[in-house]
Amino acid sequence: MKGLVVKLNLLRRPIQTAHAFKALFETRLNMWKFANHGARRFKGDTRFDLQNVTDGFLNRIDESSDDAELLERICSAYIRAVKQQERAPEAYRASEWWQQVRQRSLGPVIQALLTRDVDSLRRMYRNFYRDPCSAGLLGAPNGMSKAYFGGKIKDVNRRFYLSHVLYRFDYWSTQTDGRFTLRDLAGPGVGNPFGVKINGTHISVGAEYAHYCAHRVDGLLDSQNPVVAEIGGGFGGMAYYLLRDRPTFTYLDFDNPESIALSSYYLMKAFPSLKFLLYGEEALTKEAIARADVALMPAFELESMPAECVDIMFSSLSMSDLSSETLAEYLKDVDRMTRQGFLHVAKKQASDLISDLIGRGHASLKLAETGSSGWHSHKVSGAGVGGAAGLAASTTFEQYYVREATASMSCI
Repeated sequence: MKGLVVKLNLLRRPIQTAHAFKALFETRLNMWKFANHGARRFKGDTRFDLQNVTDGFLNRIDESSDDAELLERICSAYIRAVKQQERAPEAYRASEWWQQVRQRSLGPVIQALLTRDVDSLRRMYRNFYRDPCSAGLLGAPNGMSKAYFGGKIKDVNRRFYLSHVLYRFDYWSTQTDGRFTLRDLAGPGVGNPFGVKINGTHISVGAEYAHYCAHRVDGLLDSQNPVVAEIGGGFGGMAYYLLRDRPTFTYLDFDNPESIALSSYYLMKAFPSLKFLLYGEEALTKEAIARADVALMPAFELESMPAECVDIMFSSLSMSDLSSETLAEYLKDVDRMTRQGFLHVAKKQASDLISDLIGRGHASLKLAETGSSGWHSHKVSGAGVGGAAGLAASTTFEQYYVREATASMSCI
């Protein structure tokens, strides 16, 4: 029997190798096609300069600041969150996908956080964007770390990435009605960001989408000192632009403990003068929220949030892969907490499920704005030139729900 198992395993290896080779070949072929397509599309565009990619991927780690106290604080909050997460309801625990990310890539950073190994944690966080500590949130284009971080970048890879970002920059400009320039996409330089450098401005990967989301949320806010909560804020990209450009508000984020630890580092380094509240430092009451500028919490703290304490709740794609049971629990929290509205971006299946669950169980929330979003389409994402079928499969939807008293249907 043991010999049979060995033979089966040996048989599987060539098959798995063939599948891996085919996938790699298709990836490289699509990159080559899109790189050439972009070179034709942006011919004569002064932004299409391959040196912009080379400059954008240069190492830019900041070794100057002493952040030991900040990292100790992050470790303490993480340890408390991990202990409590074991007792949290199933809906607020890590999804199967995030558990896989943990096992595959996050072992070293989790170990550093749990053991308060500040020196190791500092090395990883100062190199995030490129270090595996940001896996699941950030990574090299098409996962090709050696091609982009290993030294000189080949022209085909530079053309591919530059085509990708220029498509997205143009889409961002259209979606924001041309109100901003590329200089508005500049980030705080925390970590070791990669991207492009155009006319002296370094623009890190994903900045255009994060900036769009921030100003989409900002445009919905009614009160002068509002509270914005995000489910699944990642490393804090959207929050950075919102905090930078609208200083008079309170921001809350609910996510996996590992993401919260990284976003704590990113945002606390970017905004050292703001008052931050981390998990376990104080009970999450209305008074505590009012005293803080930023509160960064594990997802299970949604259940403890006071009623009607948030003006706008926002989520981008983080709710797309949740089960219907888990999604139903999150929507209960959204309904209980939100005073004004709920804006979300999700894949079509998840968007339909959210609409169905809200329609059946949350009569106070009404759909006010809806529309398809091209941010994650094949063309805008740079995944390939794509056809109609591929475009449809990658389309996401953006929907805004408001309290019934203020609802009035329109299209985005």
